[in-house]
Amino acid sequence: MQHSNAMDFLRYTPTPFLGFLTDDQVARLKKAGHRRTLNDGQFIHSRGDTDPGISIIESGAAKAGIYGTDGEFILTSFLGPGHSFGEFTVFTQIPLSHDVSAVGPTSVIRIPSRTFLELGEAQPAYLSALMRATLMRSHILLEMLHAVRILPLVPRVAKFLLILTPPPPAKPRLRFKQTDLAATIGLSRASMNRALGKLEDLGFIERNYNFIEVLRLHEMHQWLQAEVGDY
Repeated sequence: MQHSNAMDFLRYTPTPFLGFLTDDQVARLKKAGHRRTLNDGQFIHSRGDTDPGISIIESGAAKAGIYGTDGEFILTSFLGPGHSFGEFTVFTQIPLSHDVSAVGPTSVIRIPSRTFLELGEAQPAYLSALMRATLMRSHILLEMLHAVRILPLVPRVAKFLLILTPPPPAKPRLRFKQTDLAATIGLSRASMNRALGKLEDLGFIERNYNFIEVLRLHEMHQWLQAEVGDY
């Protein structure tokens, strides 16, 4: 079965939780929670937190990952407006597994577990929307695992950049060190530098001191398809 390029590209850009809800449903959800305003780099949640509830990015963005013992940050996802996190604490007794911090000025709506479950019982559309959004993000994590296990060096890094690049309206800019990206993918610094150099030579990215600018996102996706096909 043939898929369009646009559809293939969407596999890397999951629809956020709020994107599955109507305006009235979003307004009711926000009214049920409390708003928190954060500055760039400020922690929203820390790994191991046990307060059950769901958090939703109202504006701005957040990055989620784990700090290693050497201080390097292993990034697992970049969350833009409408995306949620912490939802598994609503349905399980497991503490938060990642550190989540704001990227730029950010507003977050926090809804306690019991409140969200009551909303879901009264209007099942909330639970359906959360399931759809969560499954799409699970698919992204499987894509990342697949890239680590199967793809050659440069396509592997390209695929991670496609997955981790913030979606519009945010700038296509990954704000972290190359060493942190290397730790995320499980590469040495030398291998990461070589792969990024190749992608830069192809005109897809531009490296800066503390961020990577993705200049031609769709073209990089087309190149990746040509290199590895459906892999």
